[in-house]
Amino acid sequence: MKTARPSSAVILIREIKKKIEVFLGQRHKGGTFPSAFVFPGGVLSTEDSLVTSQCNEQNQDAINKLLSVKSDGLKYYSAAIRELFEETGVLLALKSDGKWVSEKTNNFYQQLKKNQKELSSGQMLWSEFVTSSKIILATNKLYYLGHWETPISLKARFTTRFFLAELPPNQKAHHDGDELVDSKWLEPIKALDFHNNGKIELPFPHMKHLETLADFSTPESLRNWALNRARGPIKKVRPWITDEGGKRKFILPWESDYPDNA
Repeated sequence: MKTARPSSAVILIREIKKKIEVFLGQRHKGGTFPSAFVFPGGVLSTEDSLVTSQCNEQNQDAINKLLSVKSDGLKYYSAAIRELFEETGVLLALKSDGKWVSEKTNNFYQQLKKNQKELSSGQMLWSEFVTSSKIILATNKLYYLGHWETPISLKARFTTRFFLAELPPNQKAHHDGDELVDSKWLEPIKALDFHNNGKIELPFPHMKHLETLADFSTPESLRNWALNRARGPIKKVRPWITDEGGKRKFILPWESDYPDNA
């Protein structure tokens, strides 16, 4: 069994006419989940552990307990913010004056956009970016929703923490054109409808999270649920895959036919 790589993903939402929309980016053809529409995210880097002093949530013990890790749980939050910024340009961060990073601060924001390209290409380190920009990572605006791990039968395996975040004021999300080649803001129910009708492809964990989001009629109710959800406990979900008539079937741990050795 190949070891699953730790990763983070961000379910980015916004409110439009009292309805919830979710940002979905289309992966490029050569990567994991080729051409599928996904939540922004990716694998953890050693850099993600180097900026924990510049996070506005410092209770490591509480975060470690919530994420069911022995130590350094903040690195999952750091990775979530980094990947979201690299892939969409959305930065969950505060300036030194305590206000949100905003497109209205033109010179500062233009420099951040330049840094986005440098981060994605490896020309700039995450710790260098956070320190030089004098920003505080808004880790307290990430709500932990789920932990999914790739089935053991697959070659590319990830153990992913999913976080919910709202689009900060005066920021816009744009696919980067590299990792994500297209993007859509969709209501959860519409995204699921597009998937069912073959208009877009959604990975199984993303589909299940969208099914949960579709149960909420207002952003306020979703925020309240997310706050309660983030109090835990949140158990890891690792589906089991079977083949039925040439089609994949995912079996979840709480279902009766889930194998004991999974």
